[in-house]
Amino acid sequence: MTHLRSCIAALSLLAWALAAAAHPVPRTALVETFTNVSCEGCGDANLVTSQVVADRSNHEVVNVQYHLNWPAADDPFYVSNPADNFVRTYYYGIGSAPDLITAGVNTPLPGDADALETAIDDACDALSPLDLVVTQDLVGTDLTVEVGVKAVAAPPSDELWLNVAVVDQYEFFATPPGNNGETSFHWTMCDLIPDFNGTDFSIGEGDSLVFVLPSTVDPAWLDTDLHVVAWVQDHDTREVLQAATTAPPATYAASYYAERYGKVSPVDELYRFDGWALNAGGSPDTYDFHMAVNAPGWQVSACAGTTCYPPWQTDFSLYLEPGQEEIIAVDVTPSTGADRGTVTMTMSSQNDRNVRISRTFELITPGRDVLYVDADERAGYAPYFTDALDAAGVTWSSWNAQALGGPDALDLGAFARVVWNTEPAPSGFSPDERDALGAYLAGGGDLLLSGQDLGYALCDPLSASRTPATLAWYEQHTGATYVADDAYASNVSGVGGDPVGDGLAFSLVGGDGADNQDYPDKLSPRDNARSALDYAPGSSAGVRYGLGDARVVTLGFGFEGIAASADRNALMASVLAWFDDATVGVPGGDAPALRLSATVAHPNPFNPATTIAFALEGDGDAAVRIDIHDVQGRRVRRIDAGVLTAGAHAVSWNGRDDAGTALAGGLYLATLSAGDVSAALKLTLLK
Repeated sequence: MTHLRSCIAALSLLAWALAAAAHPVPRTALVETFTNVSCEGCGDANLVTSQVVADRSNHEVVNVQYHLNWPAADDPFYVSNPADNFVRTYYYGIGSAPDLITAGVNTPLPGDADALETAIDDACDALSPLDLVVTQDLVGTDLTVEVGVKAVAAPPSDELWLNVAVVDQYEFFATPPGNNGETSFHWTMCDLIPDFNGTDFSIGEGDSLVFVLPSTVDPAWLDTDLHVVAWVQDHDTREVLQAATTAPPATYAASYYAERYGKVSPVDELYRFDGWALNAGGSPDTYDFHMAVNAPGWQVSACAGTTCYPPWQTDFSLYLEPGQEEIIAVDVTPSTGADRGTVTMTMSSQNDRNVRISRTFELITPGRDVLYVDADERAGYAPYFTDALDAAGVTWSSWNAQALGGPDALDLGAFARVVWNTEPAPSGFSPDERDALGAYLAGGGDLLLSGQDLGYALCDPLSASRTPATLAWYEQHTGATYVADDAYASNVSGVGGDPVGDGLAFSLVGGDGADNQDYPDKLSPRDNARSALDYAPGSSAGVRYGLGDARVVTLGFGFEGIAASADRNALMASVLAWFDDATVGVPGGDAPALRLSATVAHPNPFNPATTIAFALEGDGDAAVRIDIHDVQGRRVRRIDAGVLTAGAHAVSWNGRDDAGTALAGGLYLATLSAGDVSAALKLTLLK
């Protein structure tokens, strides 16, 4: 039996304090299993899950197993705690067993090790704004759990819940307790404390909270391997932001991570990719680093902590105590020799060569006509888009969102036109991606959005990702109203006389397309937008929209599903021609009644403050807001200027964030919003 006493609790808290930093941290993925001792297939599926979890360190993944009351109501694990098992199952709407939920939102197929590994990798790659530590002290049947939560970056503004589970790490039955033959059970939930409701809380960036939760353990569990698993869940989206366990860490384990793995940066300007190496094991270790460069003619070098190496030194070592973290930076200065370059850094433990992590950083230089953003989650649809861009005679650069994360506003702003493939879009756009796209459009960039479930993800009441904010963003920035998840149509026709759709007609089934359009979204244009493509009259398949100086085309289907390459080429060429055509007047409809003009900042560059001046032209009043984003695309300051009338106005910014902390010197993007119109400014803070 495992009991963690207060001395180990103190060590855990110390490791937490050492690891905490002013940047997002690695996320530990929570895998929740739903099973029954008599369900067909549960034994085999649970064995796969336990093997995948056991093969990885518990700083990467932790597991909690819940038992249902069907098909066998006498499941002993369910009977021992029916309320907690039932409520957690009901929370996710689980309707079959076996079933899996990873990080609260991903549902990999039970029994598929590769699918589970991918879901865990995806969860871990999404860094968390929260650092979490949990300790337990068990004396007799009295259990005290202490959970520390630190907001190392800005957390979501949604309702957050702390959930705590007491789990039995391993239980073996000589005789199967059910009729599916299963005898070994892993990470079984014994109790949720204080109960299945968890504990709701709010926290601001830089703040820390400590929860002390006393409980009593059922004596029947005292002869088992008890541990505690804690996790923080966004109650609105169900996403698990962070998890932790009192189970002891692996002897040798590590994390190597960065906030971003991709960047668009000008030629001859140095850009630094900051990463962090963390000893996540229980023993001191020395790590070897190897840097492989694929960037012809570029200058690339590395730094570990305060030690920087010359470009020709691509191997170095770093000693770290348990819980110790050190910065690993990659400096890249691109030249005209190539439009992109990659740097792969590999971190290996000297004590356990199985502990090996590789991270690839990619820098793209501006200058191409189009940025193609590939967010299809490894589906392989990129050639459908890039072949059509080639046929249109434009140059393009590609951004792989799965590998690099989403581009920020400055990355997008280096290109006049962006083509974004969202298929299959299970969650649409992240908040950071919505902010980046909003700022890009405010700056006058042109955007083609493709994906059959984008509208569903952001707008449908049945979507787990839909919130009032996602719905408002979609309608404001696409000019489209989402109508239905399935248009029940496979043919699309262009609207006669429309600058995008005129003369187009194609199928979404078969041919040399992806043949993947099972649920094309049905759309409707809003007041200042027009339908360019229809499934049938009154049932829009594609909407074009003018948003200030920006032009947006939103498809209710996936571009890759168009059955013939000639039709894909024709649609892409038509969209790009509309983006370029200055003779068609205000795109999408009448100009808004109110406009922003004369938007300038003085001084710029500035220190410590600047004044943003602008004018409102037209009729009516408007609520004016200024959002300041850093180069990572994160919003650092929001200034509400109030409801203003037409005329000249000025708002000052003191170079501080929402918490009043002075920001570091560098480039920032200010987005002014007045009603439905917006404008963007680049600001340089000198230090």
